[in-house]
Formats: sequence, C-alpha cells, structure tokens
Amino acid sequence: MIALRDNGEASMTTKTTKPPAGTAADAAVASTDGVKAATGGTKAKPGTAPGATRQRRQRPAVADGEAKAERKIRADTKQAKLVAMLETKDAATVEEIAAAFGWQTHTVRGVLYGALKKKLGLNIISEKVEGRGRVYRIGN
Repeated sequence: MIALRDNGEASMTTKTTKPPAGTAADAAVASTDGVKAATGGTKAKPGTAPGATRQRRQRPAVADGEAKAERKIRADTKQAKLVAMLETKDAATVEEIAAAFGWQTHTVRGVLYGALKKKLGLNIISEKVEGRGRVYRIGN
C-alpha cells in the first residue's frame, strides 16, 4: 500500500490481516502454544511423561579377553550356496551367479561385496580369465 506522509513524500507500507478473534484458527494457535511451552517445543506422545526421552538399545558388552563372535553361514541358504560356488576350483562369473540364482547382475555384485566381504569378512578375489571374463573366488 502506498501512503502519503504529511510532507508529501510517498512511502510503502505493508498491512497484514489477522483473523478475527474467537475463530477456530485463533483457538488452534492458543492450544499448540501451551503444548510447546510445556514440552519444550515438541508434542509428547500419548502415554509418556513430559520431558521423557527415549532409551536407546545398547549392545551387550564383550568381556575382556573374549573375542567378538564371528558371523556364521547357515546351511542350505542362497548365501551358503554362493559361498560354495565361489570356493570351487573354477570359481564363478557374475553372469553365472545371476543365472544360477535368478538375480540381476547388480544384486550379485552387492552380495559379493556387501554380505560376503564386509559382513562375513571373506576375502573376495577377482581376476580376468581368458574366454570367461572376470571370475570371482574366495581366497585365503
């Protein structure tokens, strides 16, 4: 809005409109202000005490001198069959593994490096073999 001052200069002013007092919007603002003030700015879940924090689950402690348990591979699972496939003399290519399990190639690579190498700690070796392409095996 443009307004004229007493000295004749024009000035820009902004006017905000506020809903009339006593409306539903006014009541909603008033009710949430009380909740925020009581709980420190966030709404509490029903059935919890104000200011209560959620407890994080802790991992069991390992006693001194005890080694962390190694992950084991269960028998008769796809992972066990894949490990057996990679331990053979001929090893396996990504395409051979994908065909054997019905997986896509990116899934095979994810299993090789995510589940077998990172989680199980197996040493995955890849090498190029003439006529077959890149072959993956579990090494020592």
